[in-house]
Amino acid sequence: MKKRITFTILVLYLFSTTEFREILKLPVLFQHFNEHKQLNHQLSFFGFIYDHYNSVPHTDNDQERDDQLPFKTIDMSSFLTPAIPVTHLNNFEKAVKIIVKNDAFHYTESHIPSPDGGKIWQPPKSISLIEV
Repeated sequence: MKKRITFTILVLYLFSTTEFREILKLPVLFQHFNEHKQLNHQLSFFGFIYDHYNSVPHTDNDQERDDQLPFKTIDMSSFLTPAIPVTHLNNFEKAVKIIVKNDAFHYTESHIPSPDGGKIWQPPKSISLIEV
């Protein structure tokens, strides 16, 4: 019973929030191929796919039918966008902090950094013990 519930929830999730629902349009793909096959008997399935899915616009005056094919159009209903009220957009400007130029952050010639100061991995320093 737990497996059935888990499987049902997984299928509902995949078909409602992902592009997995495009798989449901596969019968339309084969129907549309048969429509083109009746017009041109020499048309292969891969030729049909190439004609309908390449970047060159497909011109056969059935754009509405072509848009029903899987992965042909983008369905924006599955995208989740954060809802930000327009009244709160002006508050983002107030969050910007202006930093005034301060002389403490400038490089001065009196401070010359050590060439070894930037090395993270240095061998341990040995301590010599002087016995008195």
